[in-house]
Amino acid sequence: MADAAQDDEGKRGFFSALLRPPKCSMLRMIVIGVVGGIGIWGVLNMGMEYTNRSDFCLSCHEMTIPFEELKKTVHYKNRSGTTVQCADCHVASSKTPTDYMFKSMQKLIAARDVIGHIMGTIDTPEKYEAYRLTMAERVWERMKDRDSKECRNCHDFKTMDPEKQKDRSVVKHEGAIEDGKTCIDCHKGIAHKPVHHLLEGGTGVQSAPAAAPPTETAPIPKAEDKATTPASVTPAEAPAAPIAPAPATVETKGPATKPMPKAAPKSEPKVEAKAEAKAEPTIAPAASNITALDWSKVPSRQIKVFYPGQAALEWVMNKPDHSSASDIIEKKRACAKCHEGDANEIGAAIVAGKPVGASKTVLEPNPPPGKVGFIPVTFQATHDASNIYFRFEWVPPKIGKKKLDPKNEVKLTMMFDGGGTVDGAELNGCWSTCHTDLRTMKDAQSDKKTKYIKDADLGSGKFMDLIQFRSGKGEKPVDGWVDSERHTDGGKSTLKAEGVKEGNKWVVIFERPLAAGGKGNHDIVADKVYSFGFAIHEDFTNARFHYVSLGYQFGLDKPQPRVKNYVDVQKQ
Repeated sequence: MADAAQDDEGKRGFFSALLRPPKCSMLRMIVIGVVGGIGIWGVLNMGMEYTNRSDFCLSCHEMTIPFEELKKTVHYKNRSGTTVQCADCHVASSKTPTDYMFKSMQKLIAARDVIGHIMGTIDTPEKYEAYRLTMAERVWERMKDRDSKECRNCHDFKTMDPEKQKDRSVVKHEGAIEDGKTCIDCHKGIAHKPVHHLLEGGTGVQSAPAAAPPTETAPIPKAEDKATTPASVTPAEAPAAPIAPAPATVETKGPATKPMPKAAPKSEPKVEAKAEAKAEPTIAPAASNITALDWSKVPSRQIKVFYPGQAALEWVMNKPDHSSASDIIEKKRACAKCHEGDANEIGAAIVAGKPVGASKTVLEPNPPPGKVGFIPVTFQATHDASNIYFRFEWVPPKIGKKKLDPKNEVKLTMMFDGGGTVDGAELNGCWSTCHTDLRTMKDAQSDKKTKYIKDADLGSGKFMDLIQFRSGKGEKPVDGWVDSERHTDGGKSTLKAEGVKEGNKWVVIFERPLAAGGKGNHDIVADKVYSFGFAIHEDFTNARFHYVSLGYQFGLDKPQPRVKNYVDVQKQ
């Protein structure tokens, strides 16, 4: 019996051994499988990389349209020499192995483009434009779902250097982190023709705004030399009579009954080009009636006033036109927080008749020859027990021949609210008074309509106090206000305003009582913060053909170091 059992066990072992492949055969299968898998993956990867080349994409001729658009952007040609190709954004994945499947899926989805090519779906520029928004929306949706990984392969919030970014970029990126936004939320249309504004209800057809009325169509005369920055200065045509008095640093000829205010510390505003100016003879001022102050002890601030064209409040606050409108409205971010650093670029683009904003709107239908885009202004403010003082200093651009306001080479206007009395003024300053239906603006109905505030109420303080210096002979300072219209013959605040042209620069000083002097005047008290803005009419011009500031705020002896557009007016 034992022998029989052993025989049965032996037979089972023998047959089991037959069923098991030899060890060398198993190893061979593993090796073949690994090598074969690598070979198959390699072939697939080579095929994918081959089809990822821009040359391959361009074999479908309709793809030349977006590629030519890409070539005009910084993503294709830049100072670092890096170049983004079609696949970097449309097929891209990160370098992690898990993203290979996504990459493969993208190639399968791309087969739809091949079918479209064969069927001639977008084989003409007209057909391409008809489908452009639909195609763009597909890409935006995919990128948003992947947290803009295509962008973050090269860019990342953590490695950005705010010190090397523009103010608006820093603000935008800080907001994106706070709000959990991804790159494509804000950066649509950076490589191809922008059409994202159509999502906001725009028409997609951009046309220049309506031209100004005939009386204003030639605001700036032709200049022999086209100036591109405020540094291009030449001797100006002197006004018919001596202009208002200047600070004490101006050399006088003849006695003065009162000491003149001392000038600010010797520091010229920074400009982007070397000044090509010849110093003008100093104009001898009469005695000053403004209180003597030591301006060298008063902190100064550089503010760029820029050419606004027809950029009315309605344009600024309309998201399809201005992508930051929602930040202004919803997050209460002041315009200056984003644009103080690049106001010069904005002005230069507008004055040249270039399209700006999300809607690529032309805000200057008649680009004035020789007009510069911005002027750097040194701004100072101080007060004593009874008065507040504002000082402005700038280098004027070149003077032309034609004069829309022949009496005044310069007018400087400042407006401020009553401390939170005008809606939105804390964000945009005096822009609350500038609307699209004013004279010389896009929707002008009359050449008489001037600045106003919507739903103004003089009794409750919903108006802007207005003060203005005029350089012409015999011109008195304007002490007025803006409510439902602009008034230039109001207040009784005993406003004083004086200005002088010192060589190749202007200095204008206002002295105004802190206490309101009558109708259209705001009290200026220590427990409030006042929103303000100012504008300079240079070169004998008028109406909207001026330089304007963004919105700022001031308070008396009330430091607010974290508020970028705030000026602390310290007592002297």
